[in-house]
Amino acid sequence: MKRILLVLTLTTLIFACKKEDDKPSTTTIIEGCMDILALNYNSEATEDDGSCVYAVVEGCTDTLATNYNSEATEDDGSCEYPPSALKLSSITVNSMPMTNNGANWDVGVFGLENPDVFYVLKQGDGVIHSSTSQDNIASFSLLFTDNLPYTITNLSQEYTIELWDNDMVAGIGGNEFIGSCSFTPNDYIPTEGNEYPTEINILNSGVDMTLDVEWLQ
Repeated sequence: MKRILLVLTLTTLIFACKKEDDKPSTTTIIEGCMDILALNYNSEATEDDGSCVYAVVEGCTDTLATNYNSEATEDDGSCEYPPSALKLSSITVNSMPMTNNGANWDVGVFGLENPDVFYVLKQGDGVIHSSTSQDNIASFSLLFTDNLPYTITNLSQEYTIELWDNDMVAGIGGNEFIGSCSFTPNDYIPTEGNEYPTEINILNSGVDMTLDVEWLQ
């Protein structure tokens, strides 16, 4: 009889354990932000609920801007763009050859004279502007504002400013070339963090010029 009771007891325990094993296991779901980069990251979350909040990084978000910030999440209106044009307001001649290989430039009705200087502005080989002459130049600086300002729209093009001595009288005679300086606007665009120059100085073979400029967006 004791053996029968023991067998029945063991059988009951075995079936009871089996039923416990058959019960589905339950896992607690914890909703929250699972992104470690978020301000409200929850290390205990098992399911992301879309509640992540991130730090705001202000800056320029336009990839076309010179100061684009790849880490910025909010545009703060600080975007800066490369200039699209250059306004040439005046030309100052600081120095130039005062003789033509040792000979005076002009011979006037009263003998030897100082040159009567005018400028010619060229884009490549084409003339853009020229000025009237300033007569009997004996000292510097020499300021030209004739036909200026002029807006340069091709910043990658080379521009040349030529100086000439006006030897024409009543349509008779010719002009003598004094010298020239060339510049390409893009060469004067500063690196990041530097200010755009309001003056450009150009020199060549005794000719020294300062250009008063303004960069335009």
